[in-house]
Amino acid sequence: MTLDKLMKKLSGGDESAFEQVYVQTRKTVYYIALSIVKERALAEDVMQNVYLSVLKNAAQYRAGTNAVAWIARITRNEALKTVKSRDRVSYVDEEQNLHMFGTQQTDDYRLLIDLAKKILDEDEFVILMLITASGYKRREISEILDMPLPTVTWKFNCALDKMRKSLEEN
Repeated sequence: MTLDKLMKKLSGGDESAFEQVYVQTRKTVYYIALSIVKERALAEDVMQNVYLSVLKNAAQYRAGTNAVAWIARITRNEALKTVKSRDRVSYVDEEQNLHMFGTQQTDDYRLLIDLAKKILDEDEFVILMLITASGYKRREISEILDMPLPTVTWKFNCALDKMRKSLEEN
């Protein structure tokens, strides 16, 4: 079932559609949140708030519009709100305090994501993650982010070049 139809069911009060909405959008929501807040645990907190907001405001969704863009906008707003409020809170860096999280191991994929977070700007990071990790087409990302297709392609290519150069240096 398409995301638009699922959102229509959800907005009509059928909460059974929520699981599929979550399954279809979780990677997008996570990577948008991560690109803004820059911390995994915080991105997961943002995700929870986003999906609570989707449930609460499902009736405001207009059928026939772009459901992914609607959820992406909620994600961006929630992540920005979290960044503004986080100045008052102190967080523990999992990289510097691995013993607190019960692991000393890292995998290559996680290291690549960490590198991408450090060297790419927000748009480049989101576009790279949506294409490589979530499997979106550039045209879909253009709609989700409300960005011209050539800009998406250019930012994706810039992100790849930055990643290649950084990896070649190491």
